[in-house]
Amino acid sequence: MKKRRNHDAGFKARVALEAVKGERTVSELAAEYGVHPTMIHQWKKALLEGAAEIFERGGKKAPEVDEDTVRVLHAKIGELAVANDLFVTKAQALDRQVRRGMIDKNHPSLSVGAQCRLLSISRSSFYYELMGETAMNLDLMVKIDKQFLETPFYGVQQMTWHLQNEGHTVNYKRIRRLMRLMRLMPIYQKPDTSRPVKGHKTYPYLLGGLRVERPNQVWCADITYLPMRRKRSLGPTVASA
Repeated sequence: MKKRRNHDAGFKARVALEAVKGERTVSELAAEYGVHPTMIHQWKKALLEGAAEIFERGGKKAPEVDEDTVRVLHAKIGELAVANDLFVTKAQALDRQVRRGMIDKNHPSLSVGAQCRLLSISRSSFYYELMGETAMNLDLMVKIDKQFLETPFYGVQQMTWHLQNEGHTVNYKRIRRLMRLMRLMPIYQKPDTSRPVKGHKTYPYLLGGLRVERPNQVWCADITYLPMRRKRSLGPTVASA
């Protein structure tokens, strides 16, 4: 049976301070000092709860620590905690790709896993590399872009039919993904075009109850869409009753 090891207060304080600094992971400290990670967590908690009276055993009071040393330790702990919170808060507000580029694989103190935890990035996603589009998809994107310049009103279904008629074996799912990737949005008349904007004046209907009995008695004006080769344009219209 393996004999249980007893560590003195100085050894515990030294290990707990290393854990508070956060420069190395608990697993790395456990491997270096030959103790279980759970004990390091307990010693760190005891150090943070009270640096004056820590690691008492059996009612025997540990040697008193100098007050100046206690103040220095508390100041160091507070400084590290504030700096860590500030760094994590600012880093997490950055874009994921920016945070991914901040990780240093050759950092002397922090492992890749510890850096990923600080930056809120999954370690598996850090090692993942995008495959990119295949040569077939790149060729389809070129054809879609060329056809879209000619027919900007083509949606997913029409673009799929066009490519299938040219002999390409594609379905609408692939074309939808590629058009979204290229940010291509077809031009079409959207619903609710007559919905008034909030704050605009609503004019009354002036022909209510009026009996139209002769030509040129009532005139009205409106606007309409005029289809063109490259785009659509608005044009005025005048009608009489």
